[in-house]
Amino acid sequence: MTSDRQREPELALPRQTVQRELSGSTRSMAVVAHQDDDLYFMNPLLVNQMRHSQRHVTVCLTAGEADGRNAPAGSEAHAALPVNFEGFAAARFNGLRRAYGEMVLGDRDAEWRRDAITVGPGIEADLSTLVDAPGIQLVSLNLWCTPPPGSPGGAGSLQHLWTGEATVTPTMVPLGSPVSGSFGYSRESLIGALLHLLRDVEPTLLWTMDPDPDRQLHDKANPQHADTGDYSDHIAHTVTGLFAHEAAQRWFADGGGKDTSVEAFRGYYVRRWPSNLSPEARAVKQRYKDIYGWADGLPADGPVGRGDRKVGGDAIGAGNASGTTLRYPGSPAWSASDANGRLSAFAVRGGQVVHWQQTDTGAFCPGRELGGAGFLPHVVALTAADGGWRLFTVRQELAAEPERHVRDICTTVLPAATGDTDVRWESLGNPAGPDDPSERRHLGMPHAVPLPGGGVLLLVRNADKGLSCRLHDGTSWTQWQDLGGRDIQDGLTAVALDDHVVEVFAAARTGTARWLISVPDLTAGYAVLETEAPAGPPAVTRLPDGERLLLFRRRDSASVLSYRTRGAGREWDLSTAADLGGHGGPGPLTVRYVPRAGAVLLAVRDDASGSSVAWWDPDVSTPCRWFREATPITGGHAVQVDGSGCPVVLAVSTAGGLRVSRPEPNGSSVNSMKEVP
Repeated sequence: MTSDRQREPELALPRQTVQRELSGSTRSMAVVAHQDDDLYFMNPLLVNQMRHSQRHVTVCLTAGEADGRNAPAGSEAHAALPVNFEGFAAARFNGLRRAYGEMVLGDRDAEWRRDAITVGPGIEADLSTLVDAPGIQLVSLNLWCTPPPGSPGGAGSLQHLWTGEATVTPTMVPLGSPVSGSFGYSRESLIGALLHLLRDVEPTLLWTMDPDPDRQLHDKANPQHADTGDYSDHIAHTVTGLFAHEAAQRWFADGGGKDTSVEAFRGYYVRRWPSNLSPEARAVKQRYKDIYGWADGLPADGPVGRGDRKVGGDAIGAGNASGTTLRYPGSPAWSASDANGRLSAFAVRGGQVVHWQQTDTGAFCPGRELGGAGFLPHVVALTAADGGWRLFTVRQELAAEPERHVRDICTTVLPAATGDTDVRWESLGNPAGPDDPSERRHLGMPHAVPLPGGGVLLLVRNADKGLSCRLHDGTSWTQWQDLGGRDIQDGLTAVALDDHVVEVFAAARTGTARWLISVPDLTAGYAVLETEAPAGPPAVTRLPDGERLLLFRRRDSASVLSYRTRGAGREWDLSTAADLGGHGGPGPLTVRYVPRAGAVLLAVRDDASGSSVAWWDPDVSTPCRWFREATPITGGHAVQVDGSGCPVVLAVSTAGGLRVSRPEPNGSSVNSMKEVP
């Protein structure tokens, strides 16, 4: 890592300096609904990921034909254009190829090769390969969003194909496509096509759309826009996420994807919350979206045009893509120590929990699978009373019928003895309960706090966007209990103030939501601290004098803002706000006080999807000195102190390995991360 005071790595590199820095065996795949979904919802992370992947394939399910007119709705140009669905779909793909050429090679006019490939029995798809970077490919399945007159009987949209209300969705042949004709997808053949591509690409990183969007109240302050019903996203995004997750689960069940991390990106949800990206990152996102939108004013070079003029004038900062947000934001507590101070780390690969354990030498052993299946990318790890670990994760089961969906929190106690393979997962259910299947999908990701005597307080955001909990008293679990609160983002943090009070925080609409929970009676006081509105999940840590620090990303700048308590930690002093700088990005902040250094160590997944790390003296309210490592990661970091008292920063790479670094408080850089498979 290099210091940003020496050199600030640019996201938008000048054309002549764009290079692909290939990392190990990283292979990535993104599955989207429309030609611009990755540019709006996955960028700017996508830029860095493609530059580091040996192979990257983006799969677009639909033709995105809209109304067939390549002009902004309501404009004079729109009114003058004839309807040309095949032409507009082709223009959108032209724009996407131009954006990818610029992102990867710095050349929006880079050459692409077009081929028809087989993705199932008698079914072809359109494959585009970037000639000067052949590891970069686009696959277009070209399903009609709205099947046209004359479609086969039982034809319907992608949504109805998922639910079984339609038996087939036909494909379009956009102008210039190399495919030989139109095809029809059934529910099973579409899943089969995605399975075919997963087996071909063998991605170590799979990016999808959000399969579980939040509910959204639409009113004057929050117009409907392109949201579907009372959700915070377009139904095609949601169903694309469901199809991608179903295909991935089948691939994993067949033994594939042992090293694969899966991440889901929120869609139109992001316009409702403050941006978690730096201004520079939003400018990068704007730049590539504008290339896709043919906003450069170049003359048409063919009959359909260079891009999608419907979005050519969209401003990223005020619209659908001001931020980039993960549906499952990851846990900052996925590492824990044993009784001897040796560290363990846990992550989900291939739908299973994987365990890396530190040896007496300080190195980590290769990861081992802990059994189970269908887990979402989130693990919480606590040190158990017997020196082992108690783990929490979330199990996902998908089905066409809404009432058969499952999103349940699961737990296990892993013995300290290495090599024990008899891992049994216990379901703790879901605050929504079995009688409300539609709300089960709106489960947040869990957080857990250890209590005296082997007790655990389990916390989770519920479907009403408040807080629910269960308590384990060392013997058994209580039932789910609603602790109130409202309209919070996912991503909880908590700290035990003493044996009987736990303090919990979440990002609220106008400030920071705070609960003081009394244990064991599980009563809670709820209030919103009048901080700035956080742009993502907060973090909290305790200082040696009993004071606490609260940190989160600032809106618009996405730098890290810190507050602290005063008076032995009794009250939060909002006048202590300190801007620590930083580089924005998705997922949780991770923070820990390191006694040996006498300073706080922060780690974030930044807005290039790499690692940003900083040391901070909490008695000095000046920006931190941040260091950046460009190699993309998944989820967030774990910051630990090992048995020797040395700080350790952990992350999971996009190749599926555990990246380990030991930052030096007084160094000019952070030593390179070493990777353990």
